[in-house]
Order: sequence, then C-alpha cells, then structure tokens
Amino acid sequence: MSVEVGRRVFVGSVVTGLPFFVGGRELAFAQRQSGTTSAKDPVAIQLIAEMKRAVRGLSKEPSGEHARRLASSLRLLSAWGASNQFDTRVKETLRGVVAREGRDALVRRDVDLAMFKVEARALGFDGTSVVPLPVLPSVDDATRQRVVDDLLANGVTAHWRSLADILETTAKSLDRVASRKSAGVTLVAQTGPSMCWQIQQEMYYLSVQMAFWCAPWFYWVPEPCGLVTSAYLGAAAVAWWYSC
Repeated sequence: MSVEVGRRVFVGSVVTGLPFFVGGRELAFAQRQSGTTSAKDPVAIQLIAEMKRAVRGLSKEPSGEHARRLASSLRLLSAWGASNQFDTRVKETLRGVVAREGRDALVRRDVDLAMFKVEARALGFDGTSVVPLPVLPSVDDATRQRVVDDLLANGVTAHWRSLADILETTAKSLDRVASRKSAGVTLVAQTGPSMCWQIQQEMYYLSVQMAFWCAPWFYWVPEPCGLVTSAYLGAAAVAWWYSC
C-alpha cells in the first residue's frame, strides 16, 4: 500500500463515518457478549498490515524506504486515532484495569515471551532475517511507573508520531548505506549518540506497552499485540542497522 493509497483509505473512512468507535462502551459490551476477541476495522487493519510489511523488509535489509513506510503508517494511525478518540479509549481501558486489579497489574506486568516470539516470527524474525531477534530490555521500576503515568495521562498517539519522526530521520542514513553497499551486510556508521538514545527510549516505552497490549484488555483494537510488536521490532531493526 502506498502512502497515497493509505491516505485515500483514511480520508474515505472519516467521510463515511467509521463506525469502529461509535457506541463506545456499548460496542465493547456487544463484543464481550458475542465472544468477539478482536475488533474489525478496515483502516486500522490495512495500516497495521503495512507496518508489518515494512518491518519484514527492515529485518532483511537497511532500507530507508521501509523505514519511511513504517513512519507513514504510524502517522496515519495517529491521525486515525485522533479522529476516533483512540487515546481516550486507551486511558479508559487502563483506568478500568487499575480499578479492577490495582495499579500493580500495570506496573508489574511483563511481556509474554512466548507470544513475543510468535509475533516476531510472523514479522520476519524467524531465523532467516539478517537482524537478530532483539532481547527485550530489563526495565526498572521507575521507568515502568513513568510509562504507566504517561499512558494514563496522554494515551499513545503522541509516541507514534515521535517514533515516526525518528524513523524519518534514520531513513536518510539507511538510504546512504544502501547506495554504497556493494556486497554482504554493511551497518550504518553511528553518526551520533543522540539518535541512538532516542531510539532506545522509544524501545523501552514500547517494551513496557507490549505487556499491556498483548493482554486481553485491548480486545476492541484490531491486532493490538501485532501493532505494538511491529512498532517495537521496526525500531529495533533500525537501531541494529544504525549500529546503536
């Protein structure tokens, strides 16, 4: 899917009303009653599929095109989310978890490693990729608390835009190495610690998010685990090619 096609689909969905979030709690209740485990929304599903294609590409080669494609998908998801009160729904969902299970249910929850590996294999990290499967970082309690506070206060779309900005910047370096590459695998020379620090901060944030989004709490989001895992592995692949 090109950026132009993605924008047409996005704009078309807004014009036609996009019923995904209409009804709010009523929709969530209906999904529980019907046994539906995930929501169906053509815009989100198509954008997440595009993210996955970009991540598969990044797992194989240092491609600025793939980095920009992932960035574009994240921007479109952010715009789609803004039009559909996505951050509000995220905050309501997490506050509901806190009310039912306590704040520690968020702060102490870890990523399901088996689920992570399944998602990673589907995204190209299956033993055939050039980029190795990243080891999930150990996140300290203070960082977990900050991520939870940020999610409860702000939601997620601002971080999607932030990661998109980072990917756009690193794409230029990936273009340069691709043009110089003659044979074998060549890593991008690290041009400065600041960009690596920014990528790693986003990866810390996303690694904590994975513990939440791969839980059964976000059944109202199309492929919630695939969405956040794609973002994490895309950032991890760029970090690897960027020699971080």
